[in-house]
Amino acid sequence: MMSNGYKPAPLELSDVKLTPGQEVLVDKLAENAHNVWAKDRIKQGWTYGIQQDVKSRRNPRLVPYALLDERTKKSNRDSLREAIRTMVGYGYDIDPPDQEVVHALDNQSIETIRFFRVEQTYAVKTGKWYFEFEALTGGDMRVGWARPGCRPDVELGTDDQAYVFDGYRGRRMHAGSRYFGQPWKKGDVVGCMINMEDKSMIFTLNGELLITSKGSELGFADFETEDGFIPVCSLGMSQIGRMNLGKDASTFKYYTMCGLQEGFEPFAVNMNREITMWFSKRLPTFFNVPQDHMHIEVESTIPYYHQLS
Repeated sequence: MMSNGYKPAPLELSDVKLTPGQEVLVDKLAENAHNVWAKDRIKQGWTYGIQQDVKSRRNPRLVPYALLDERTKKSNRDSLREAIRTMVGYGYDIDPPDQEVVHALDNQSIETIRFFRVEQTYAVKTGKWYFEFEALTGGDMRVGWARPGCRPDVELGTDDQAYVFDGYRGRRMHAGSRYFGQPWKKGDVVGCMINMEDKSMIFTLNGELLITSKGSELGFADFETEDGFIPVCSLGMSQIGRMNLGKDASTFKYYTMCGLQEGFEPFAVNMNREITMWFSKRLPTFFNVPQDHMHIEVESTIPYYHQLS
């Protein structure tokens, strides 16, 4: 503390992590900042020089951004990354166009992500339903609802099939991402509610409603219900989560606090056996090999049997 009593208190950002799409934005802002700086220097009469010479107005960084040394690039990115983290910390939505988010996520190895979804024959088309997800590790996982046709080779929330809460980053995701509530911690429980009558979804964290940046408790609304919805979740490398669909409602941790009193029913209510779940990674794709393929030759063999005496 200084002698005049001033005690700096910057915003706590230790829990703020940028999404892949926001990291793309950091790179673009860094490049633009360099171009703005370079344009200003050139206007002032500066030119490129192997070494900086203030008197002669020469600077080695007067080159296209791609040709900058990595140390300078990192310095530019770090300062802009902190600026974006600060704005996210204050609750602002900062999202690049959806196609850029998808492209950034596609660069990650989807082979390391596991998907779990309820068998599509259990899709609900009417009523109000509830289930819980316990984040046992608190890492990179997503949970929510998806249409029965959701694909295992597309990350949840990056297309129009799934509506999920990304508790690792504190985002709601559907064809892109938006700020939503707060990130989860190890052992936190997410309540997932869907109302097929008014076409809305609500999420809770340890019994408390998650709120959008505009103060709404509706995570998603006004979606099409014709195909119905099923519970889904995805887990990143080494992550562990527990999905409770409510075959035994007494095992829910926060149902009586938020689901029951609003008329939501356990997803697996009155079911005599466990609901079938599908587990998948990226599915292989097979196609017919042309007979005239230049690199592959298909041969058939006659099996040989030997009779033992």
